[in-house]
Amino acid sequence: MPRTGRSAIWVANNVIGVRDVPVATPDAGEILVRIRAAGICGSDLHAFHDDAPRQHLDGIGPGHELAGEVVALGPGVEGPPPGTRVAVFAGRTCTTCEVCKVGRLQLCRALQFSGVGYPGGMGEYFLAQAGLVYLVPGGMDWTVAALSEPCAISLHGIKRAGGVAGQRVLILGAGTIGLFAALVAKDAGAAHIGITARYPQQATAARSLGADEVFDPADVGRGSPAATSGPWDLVIETVGGSAPTFQQAINLATRGGKVLLLGIHQVPQTISTTRIWREELTIVGAWGYDAGSPTDYDETLALLQRHSDLVKPLVTHTFPLDQANEAFAASVDKHSGAIKVTVLP
Repeated sequence: MPRTGRSAIWVANNVIGVRDVPVATPDAGEILVRIRAAGICGSDLHAFHDDAPRQHLDGIGPGHELAGEVVALGPGVEGPPPGTRVAVFAGRTCTTCEVCKVGRLQLCRALQFSGVGYPGGMGEYFLAQAGLVYLVPGGMDWTVAALSEPCAISLHGIKRAGGVAGQRVLILGAGTIGLFAALVAKDAGAAHIGITARYPQQATAARSLGADEVFDPADVGRGSPAATSGPWDLVIETVGGSAPTFQQAINLATRGGKVLLLGIHQVPQTISTTRIWREELTIVGAWGYDAGSPTDYDETLALLQRHSDLVKPLVTHTFPLDQANEAFAASVDKHSGAIKVTVLP
């Protein structure tokens, strides 16, 4: 067991530091993982700029899109043996409440994600909760394995919406979640897929992952190409932040259609409910991923394996751990061509 390992931590707004930190011996209910790839999430970027509900606490760092190798199991833990390649559900739950018992861990009232209250996984070692690591298919690139976390969000959301086979699907936003929504929808048999994309690299990636049409996110109002190309049976909102995309999604869904909310809005949204009740729209919320049987992670890893050649180009930038600050800068600057920036500890 190593005594210390390098880890990225919050230092101040817009500053990530890399320091030696103690490596804890796994306790009962824990698995120590040697991290090989850690993706940067949009929520990490919000925290980087201090506009998310997180605090820059000494010793706490980012990182919840994780893949690596099992190093050691805590006492009494039945899990994959050391050396096993795994993707990590980087959260902790109570394990005993009613939702935990049925695998809906994301609804546990005690849920914590890494980087929020306890150390994140953007470092050499991470303590995972037992039972929340998932086998990575043989030969899968570490950077692709780390994509399982954001892809699982899109997969879980589309399952919550009831599936998309034979449907026309419009996705608002071509960040990682939106792009994976396109892939999942295509794989699940959607009849036609549209997406809004702000940057050229996003538009190119969306088409490669199955989007039939790409629209300008600034032009989605009445009479716009996005509106007239409908009807849209399912509109998936992935933008969040302060964008007015919840109302846009309501406006674009067809009569009797659905709106799936995957984006995390940082400010309250003002919406008109008229279309929801008059045209019987269904609003579906989705958060995280299930750990039932089969888990969303297991399904996602199989999906990524089937389409590994398509998803690997989404990782546009990789950086060693000592350049974590530069990695965040590249991820913030979409004019750099960034889609997914990944740190390789």
